[in-house]
Amino acid sequence: MSRDLGLALLELLLSVGFTIVAVRLLIINGLERLSQVLGWSPKTKGQILGYATSLPELVAVLATALNGRESLAGGFWNIASSNVINLVLFLAAVVFYVRHRELFNPRFIEEISFCGFSVLLPLVLAATGVNPSLALALALLGCFLGYQVLDHNLAEVQGKRAQELVSEPADGTQAATPESGLSDQGLAIVLLMTGTMVLAMAGHRLGSSAELLIEAIHLPPWLVGWCLGLVTSLPELTSFFDLYGRSKGHGETKRLDATQVNLDTLVSSNMANIGLIYPLGLVAFQVSGWLGLDALL
Repeated sequence: MSRDLGLALLELLLSVGFTIVAVRLLIINGLERLSQVLGWSPKTKGQILGYATSLPELVAVLATALNGRESLAGGFWNIASSNVINLVLFLAAVVFYVRHRELFNPRFIEEISFCGFSVLLPLVLAATGVNPSLALALALLGCFLGYQVLDHNLAEVQGKRAQELVSEPADGTQAATPESGLSDQGLAIVLLMTGTMVLAMAGHRLGSSAELLIEAIHLPPWLVGWCLGLVTSLPELTSFFDLYGRSKGHGETKRLDATQVNLDTLVSSNMANIGLIYPLGLVAFQVSGWLGLDALL
């Protein structure tokens, strides 16, 4: 292995480590603190976590979109594979913690339906060979906005966004004072912002180092995308297992809350991938073509 490939492999491994640390120690901890202070519902917490863990896909897709049509194809397969892999990782966490019976609870029909849609849509696009264009970007963005409206309305009807009037500490201790609440909120915001920045930088390096290694052995774009999808799904993998691990031994309500958070993390991440991130990649691809930027890269 050449020196450049050795450095790329080392960078990939370091980026993996930083990704896991950013999600587990910074983003999840910050989100737990902030949701406790602000009284967020499990659904809201899961959706915010899902968008945060999609940052590696965002930086990877934008990077591929600026490198021409063939590279954009790898970016599309990164999105398609990430959505499938995220589902597999979620199911792996469900099996590992023996939580499969909770998925048959009627309260989760909405999230499971959206999950199926988010996995099937990119596969249908791949099978039909739809040409990457601004029209496709607008159609996918419309799907994302439709998901947002429908999900919000259904959640309101089912009371999934109801906030607790008084936030209770997870360990059962006495309620926090206003001063300590503000302190926790400030610390939570710092953790979230720091974790998001680390995750964005680690995601960028993950994508670039993985792409260098993959291109060195001349893989086709679809296989490049699947390999990148596996790498960029690390944040979701970490969050699924960590959230289930934190709820282990708690009562039935807390256990269902953990499944609600993980399902919404899965759905919001997948819907953001195909309905927001890939359209942004299509726009970047079109704009770079108009300005001739792709010829300079």
